[in-house]
Amino acid sequence: MERWEHFAHLVDVYFDTRRNKRYGRDSMVYEMSWTANLVRDFREREERTIRILQNYAFLVSIPKWREIMATEFRGRLIDHEICEVVIPAANAVLSPVSYNNRKGMGAQAAINHLIENIHKASEGYTAPARIIKLDLKGYFPSASWDVAERCIDGVLDLTGRDDLDYLKWLTMVAVHCNPAAHCELRTPHHLWKEHIAPEKSLLSRPEGVGAAIGRLIWQTAMGLYINDEIRWLTEECGLLVVCFVDDIVITVPERLHGYALALIPELRRRLAAKGVRLNEKKFYDQPYGHGVEFLGSHVKPWRIHLNDSSYARALSRVRELNGVVHKEEHLDDFVASINSYTGILKNRNERKRTRELREAVDPSWWEFAEWDERRQCVRCRPPYTHNARLNKKYRLNLKQYEQ
Repeated sequence: MERWEHFAHLVDVYFDTRRNKRYGRDSMVYEMSWTANLVRDFREREERTIRILQNYAFLVSIPKWREIMATEFRGRLIDHEICEVVIPAANAVLSPVSYNNRKGMGAQAAINHLIENIHKASEGYTAPARIIKLDLKGYFPSASWDVAERCIDGVLDLTGRDDLDYLKWLTMVAVHCNPAAHCELRTPHHLWKEHIAPEKSLLSRPEGVGAAIGRLIWQTAMGLYINDEIRWLTEECGLLVVCFVDDIVITVPERLHGYALALIPELRRRLAAKGVRLNEKKFYDQPYGHGVEFLGSHVKPWRIHLNDSSYARALSRVRELNGVVHKEEHLDDFVASINSYTGILKNRNERKRTRELREAVDPSWWEFAEWDERRQCVRCRPPYTHNARLNKKYRLNLKQYEQ
C-alpha cells in the first residue's frame, strides 16, 4: 500500500471508529485536533513507535459484577484497523457452531441452533437424548497474549495481503500493550475488593495473561481462541455442539452419552494447553426434557423461557426507573430500558410477563410515553419524541415522523 493510500485509509478507519463513540470523553478530546492527531499516529505507525498507553477500567453490576478494561480512542483506532481485516476473514476459519462476535450470529441465533440440535439428537422428540453443558473458568482473565496473537496472525495469513508484516506488528502492539500497568480506574477502588475476585481481575494478573473485555481486538481474538477445540468436537468427534464465547453445549442421543463423556478429559487437556480450564462447578448433564439454562434463557423442547434471574433484573430496573423524579429528562433511558426487556420477552412468547412488566411501570410515566399494543413495546407520545424535545429546547424545526 502506497504511503498516501495508507494515510487515506487511516482517515476512513478514524471515521468508522468514532461512528458510535463520538460523544465519549476521549473521542471528543481526540476530535478537537483530529487531523494533527491522525498525522502523528500515522508517523508513529511508519516509524513503528506507536504504543497503547492510555487505558481505563471500570465495573458493571448487570447482569453481575464484572471488570471492563478498555482503551481510549487512540487504542480503539488500532483495534479497528486490525479487526476490519480480521473479522471478515475469520468467517472462513470459525466453526459454524461458534456464535462469537459475528454479525447475525448472536444469542438468539445460538439458542435456535441449540433447539435444532435437540430436535436432531432426539429424532424429533421421539428418542431419549441428553444435554451436556460446559463452562470455561476465567476465560478472559486466563487468556494467553501469545496464543491470542497467534490466533489473529493465523487469520491474517489467509488474507494474502501485501501489508501482512505491518498488520502483524500492529497486532503485537495491540495485544501486548499490558493495560493493567497504565490504566485509570473509573470506579472506586473499594468496589473491586468487594465484588471482584483477584483471579477475575486483570489488575492482579501477571504480564502476558488476561484479555481486556472492553476491547474489540480481544473480543475478536477470544472468538478464535478455542475454535480448534470446537472444530475437533464437531468435525472429528461428530458431536452436536453450540458454543457462545465460553459456554459450550453438547447434545447427544442417549446411546452416545458415554462416548461424549469419555471425550471430556481430552477436551480438558487440549484447553489446558492454552491456559483454559473447565469449570468443575458448572457442569450440567441431564435429559433434554429437563431443559437447560443457556444465555439467560431456560430452553425446553417446546418452549423458551426467560430465566427467573433475568426477569428479576427487569423488574428491578423498572422499580429503579419508577423512582426517577424528573421523568421527562430520563425518557430516553426509560424507553430504551423497557424495550430492551420487552424485545427479549417477545422472542420467547412471554406475553404474561410482558403484561406484568408493563403493569409494574409507575402511571406517571404514561404522561410522556404510551404502550404500543401491536408491537408490544413503549414509545414516546408525539409531544415528547426525541425531535420534538430538541425543537423545544433549541428552537429548531426538525421534522416529526409518525411512529
